[in-house]
Amino acid sequence: MYEIIAAATNVTALAVIGFIYAAYIKNLRSVNQLKDSQLKISEQNLKLWKDKALGLERRAPEFIEKQLSERIKIREEEISRLAQDSASHVEQIDLKNREIQSLRDSIEKATEFRKSITVWDSEEKDFIEVSDSDLEQRHIGSVCVDTASLMICDPWYPKMTSEMEKEEFQKQGYMYQVINSGEYFCTDDEDDPFPSEFLGFEEELTAKEMVARGLAKKVAYNGNMPAIKSSYIGGGLRDPDCKPINHLSFVNGRLGAGISISIGADGVYPVYIEYYKDEIQRIIISA
Repeated sequence: MYEIIAAATNVTALAVIGFIYAAYIKNLRSVNQLKDSQLKISEQNLKLWKDKALGLERRAPEFIEKQLSERIKIREEEISRLAQDSASHVEQIDLKNREIQSLRDSIEKATEFRKSITVWDSEEKDFIEVSDSDLEQRHIGSVCVDTASLMICDPWYPKMTSEMEKEEFQKQGYMYQVINSGEYFCTDDEDDPFPSEFLGFEEELTAKEMVARGLAKKVAYNGNMPAIKSSYIGGGLRDPDCKPINHLSFVNGRLGAGISISIGADGVYPVYIEYYKDEIQRIIISA
């Protein structure tokens, strides 16, 4: 009987001990869970305080000064690089501007030269180049036209008598025809460049050179006078080809007697004279 009671007592004691152990383990778990929660809260608080500390640090003058210094350094480096680039660009731009100005000066000089004329300067006692702007233009009157043409010549030439012409103008030995205009001229010297000047050629050429360049051809001439009836200044001046410009000839066929110009219509045409220092330089007929 005693053994049974002892066994029951032991079982009861073991049961109580087991219950207490289970309660202790449960309590330990609760404490662990509470510690974990507290640890998480502490970590969150720590992070929050770190963020606040970092924020306060960033607001501190030293931090701001450091950040600004770094930014200023970066900007200074950028400005230095841009300044170097700018200096290079300014030099290139300046070089190009000088080239452009040089070209403009050349164009202006070429334009002025093209517009300039050679005049006799009575003060300098020499021929000089002057611009159109240096000339004074005056309207001297007008001229009536009823044949749609004007003639420029010395008024004495059409009035010369046959005796005067025979005495003044000798028969020429050669006759030529200009290819483009069909005009004729005579000369006694095939190496004389005067015909090209009277014909308005830009280059002085002898009769032989004109033939060599295909500008004129030599034609047969029998020595009759007037040598060229269509352009003879003392004749009827009836040109069947109605050339816009007709170079008039003397009785022996030499050029220089005058120029007949077709202006296209009858009417009244103003005449101007351009002066340089009160000396006549050019005559302009406004068509």
